[in-house]
Amino acid sequence: MTSRFDTNPGTIGPGMIRFYDAILNPLEAGEYTLKAEQQVKDLPGETPPPYVATQQLVVDGPRYNISPADIHMVYPPANQEGLYDTVMPNMVFTNFALPWARDIDPAVKTNSNLSAKDGDGNPIPWIGLLTIYPDELAGSGGTAKAGAPQTVTVSELVHPKDPKILPPALGDLFGAEDTQVSVVDLDIAYFQSICPSIDELPFLAHAREVNTDGKILLGMDDDGCFSLVFSNRLPVAPGQNTMYLVSYEGHQAHLHGSTISGDYTKIRLVLLGTWQFKALDAQGSFIQLMANLCLPGRGGVKLLQMPLSDETGQISEDAQKAIQMGYVPIQNNMRQGEESTSWYRGPFVPSPTKRDFSYGPYHYSDHAIHYDPENGLFNHAYSSAWQTGRLLALSDSNFSSAMFNWRNNYLNSIVNSTKQLDGEKMMAIAGEAHGMMPAAHARAAVGMLLAGGFSKVKWPQILSRTERVLQEGLPGVLSEEEKIAIVENDADPLLMLVKKIKGEPL
Repeated sequence: MTSRFDTNPGTIGPGMIRFYDAILNPLEAGEYTLKAEQQVKDLPGETPPPYVATQQLVVDGPRYNISPADIHMVYPPANQEGLYDTVMPNMVFTNFALPWARDIDPAVKTNSNLSAKDGDGNPIPWIGLLTIYPDELAGSGGTAKAGAPQTVTVSELVHPKDPKILPPALGDLFGAEDTQVSVVDLDIAYFQSICPSIDELPFLAHAREVNTDGKILLGMDDDGCFSLVFSNRLPVAPGQNTMYLVSYEGHQAHLHGSTISGDYTKIRLVLLGTWQFKALDAQGSFIQLMANLCLPGRGGVKLLQMPLSDETGQISEDAQKAIQMGYVPIQNNMRQGEESTSWYRGPFVPSPTKRDFSYGPYHYSDHAIHYDPENGLFNHAYSSAWQTGRLLALSDSNFSSAMFNWRNNYLNSIVNSTKQLDGEKMMAIAGEAHGMMPAAHARAAVGMLLAGGFSKVKWPQILSRTERVLQEGLPGVLSEEEKIAIVENDADPLLMLVKKIKGEPL
């Protein structure tokens, strides 16, 4: 869509995004002619000529430079290195309509009538990104296809001193001739080989609305409305890639696929911005990288294990198995001040694991600590994961706010339920408080209150791990008496099951 947009971020739900093909201003930047005509009629004996007046209007907008405040971010990040060989470089603007603020053809707006501005207009962006490889830059030692940025006047922009340089066709309205402009000169054949065609340009820019609530910590307190432009060329890897944000205004007839007449060898572009990043050598897909770990000499799952030195080589067999499974020993300070050694293992483990639904739900981190009575060691893998998950959830303002509202609404429902209790029961309790009823009657009234009033409240029910395991039956393994004994003694059902299978007494 290109029109009728709502810039209120509240209309976009958390995690949602809304795309626009283009955001067009009611009047694009350019020169307009306002014409007014007045006719006086029904005068006796004469018909005066109509009064006609015209007024030249200039709608200003970004043209030769872009304010840094309008740039939200660039990707790949400037002066960084990474695996960017499959990334389409892009620039994000906080100005919602910036890529369409001007018409790519200045002649379209020259001496145009305001009343003729109908419809959505031309959604072709006037700016774009060019990806320049290191051997294509001037001074890189290779063939200089892209010159270095230079500063010239507007007069030199539209009338270059070198007659072999093709300037943009900006018409007669191009501002003060002594205005300083940053430009870059590119080989024409090279430029047409890497730039998009006029038909491809609309697909290299779009606008979007996102919900920025809860992202203040990330510095995203904007209104959630952004515009983006993309390059049509992937970075080269390995190598230092240079990005040019250029203006295509006046070059609509010089893009890819067009024919340029004359003896021009270079083309001059207004340079609006530039940055560099380094793309590292392509490492392959994730599946290929994981498969390579299994090759001889590549480490395999041992890369995810704690390395063993000669000093730690003389350890017990159980400890060696634990390390091979990805566990690491850590010092555990007990609440009573004692020190012990415990095991910890993160989510990326070097050995297969089976999801066991018999664990949990846990109500606090200590509840998720596993204990091995055979060696007296604690396992903090689940407790650490529980605590990390809780902190991540509470750091999300949307989640924490929703959880607070849920609890508040639940408590309000209980309060509303008590307000609807039988009035006689409430009067009976109030009477005992003032010495108006015997104590025995008051106790009966309280019992009636709790049995009749709160029985309709839907209390949340959470089954413990013991109850869940036992309710699943374990058919043919534990008898009903053994199950009851496990519940009464608050024993670990999994440990009891292991002892039962081994034939040990419970």
